[in-house]
Amino acid sequence: MTGHPPTELPPGFARFEHGSLQCTVVSDGIIRLGPARESFPNAEPAEVDELLTRHYLPTDAVHLNQNILVVNTGDTLVMFDSGVGTDPELGLKTFGDEAGLLIRNLRAAGIEPEQIDLVALTHAHPDHAWGLADGAGAPLFPNASLAIGRADYQHWTDLSRVPDAPTEHQQDQIKGAHKNITAYDSRLILLDGGEQIAPGIRAIATPGHSPGHIVYEITSGDQTMICWGDLCHHQVLLLEHPEWNFMFDHDGTGATEQRVRIYDYVDANRYAVFGYHFPFPGHGHLRRDPGGFTWIPSDLPRRLPERSK
Repeated sequence: MTGHPPTELPPGFARFEHGSLQCTVVSDGIIRLGPARESFPNAEPAEVDELLTRHYLPTDAVHLNQNILVVNTGDTLVMFDSGVGTDPELGLKTFGDEAGLLIRNLRAAGIEPEQIDLVALTHAHPDHAWGLADGAGAPLFPNASLAIGRADYQHWTDLSRVPDAPTEHQQDQIKGAHKNITAYDSRLILLDGGEQIAPGIRAIATPGHSPGHIVYEITSGDQTMICWGDLCHHQVLLLEHPEWNFMFDHDGTGATEQRVRIYDYVDANRYAVFGYHFPFPGHGHLRRDPGGFTWIPSDLPRRLPERSK
């Protein structure tokens, strides 16, 4: 054998059809956390490790994908969440250079930031909202409106809370949310749940993980998909154990209640799911099992080489 095989990874985007809608999944990269046993405070550490081991997953670290969905309705180009951004004082400092890849992967997928008409946030945590503005506070999606839960907007843009935040990270969460979200104040859409934000796209209020967390129901023809943000962070742990709290849950009891409610809703209607932090590209279905749910990833179409003539 001569030479070496290529070492580059596949491009950080994927496409699929949802009814008549064209959907593009763009990766913002990876967030690396410590051992999962440290991220679920009301779970038995040994049980967390055993469950991960049973699913052939590492126990020493959690790797969360950042899958950003872009939906073309024909009239509106809607992007769900914005990743961690590349602000040297926020995104890069907090998450490192394995994340913050949204803009370059959008362009690789043939989408320019100026083409985005609407950014729909599931909530205002750093890994979902810090990719809205650049380091100087200018909007990175200059022609887009911004949809966000009213309660999240009020909670996360309130700078009066900064002095009482106990850690620098929590202070940065508020400062970063304010900097990114208020860049769109002239084009803001505040959601309480139930609103149609674009043709076939409806907001559903799911407060718990964040005060104004929103999931989005996307319907075209007879196909419906739930884009659920941080309703569920992990494709194994929180599907088998929705009662476990994730360490960044604002209201652990509320987060569990919303998880169970939406899982049941998805299962009863056999809807598809788009998981922000699930293995790329994050599209799949739930299968109800005796002890919880199992993630069934979709077999998405891929481009095949042309047959030589």
